[in-house]
Amino acid sequence: MKHTLLYLLCSLISVSGVFAQTRLYVRGSAVPGGIQQLTKFPTNVSGRNTFKFHGKLLPGNLYITTTNSETPSTYYAPKLVDTDIVTDKADYVQKRDSVGSEWAVLFEADNYRFTVDTYNKQLTGELFVRWYEAWICGGCVEDEQGKGISGQEGHWQISSGKQMEQNWEDPNVFEWTGYLKNYTYNQEPKRFKINGQYGWSPKVLHPFTQDASILTAKQVWYNGSEDYKWRISGDGYYRIRINVFEETIEGEYLGAEMPDGIRLTDEAFADIDVMGRKISVKAERPLTVRLVSVDGSQQIVSSGSEVILTAPSSGLYILVATDSQHNFTRKILVK
Repeated sequence: MKHTLLYLLCSLISVSGVFAQTRLYVRGSAVPGGIQQLTKFPTNVSGRNTFKFHGKLLPGNLYITTTNSETPSTYYAPKLVDTDIVTDKADYVQKRDSVGSEWAVLFEADNYRFTVDTYNKQLTGELFVRWYEAWICGGCVEDEQGKGISGQEGHWQISSGKQMEQNWEDPNVFEWTGYLKNYTYNQEPKRFKINGQYGWSPKVLHPFTQDASILTAKQVWYNGSEDYKWRISGDGYYRIRINVFEETIEGEYLGAEMPDGIRLTDEAFADIDVMGRKISVKAERPLTVRLVSVDGSQQIVSSGSEVILTAPSSGLYILVATDSQHNFTRKILVK
């Protein structure tokens, strides 16, 4: 009994006289391995945290508990019994027993993601939808075409954004290596954020505080209510890596001069849009576009400045667009 009380006290901290939970767990037949600890995330309000799950769940029941003991003392139970874990802001209550405390998981999937907001006592869940692109945009990004003030013209321009490269092995991971600088003629010249499309909405990643250093960044705020940005530490070459599913980010300063053996991320010179099985490619100059299956058994070729290709079936493809100066390769998932 003494050990249990000590554990409970150690797992709580006092914030303005109110106890705040510092650990949460999920358990039950829906949880691979039987029990897993949730990942603690900050919020934009000091002293408050949320807890997140990212990963695989099985059909069955899921319980959210404050401890990992075999007989948890507190359950975070849905107000409506058997509420689906994929839900939009379901309220929860705290209970002392497991009866009626389960959340429902209806089918197996690898892309479950949910957030427990302990301040507002709500759970928000989803089946994560894969991203196809990510762009670094901001005042510290090189102006369009290297034209100086005539590029971004002082204001951030989406056309000056830098497209991140999607990882071949894990499509949730995007990475970019390139030059960032305090372009004093831009607004917010040391700041940037990351968009999930060639545009300012609907998907955007922020830090949880304004001017968070990209060199110490760990977690992202997806579609945050505040338009916060990361800040570079100085002019030079950076490597930035994000995992859009796990909501993580890391940045590395490579130096004022480009290190040997480091490859800069290729500039995007074509706009790609995927709608069902149709793939649209647009560019300023005529391109030769090839759509190749990952095993190389199928290939579709077309040329022009506006090309539309139709994939023969759903699946993963390699899109290669070339002209006399560029070779642009992207992995495309067709549903």
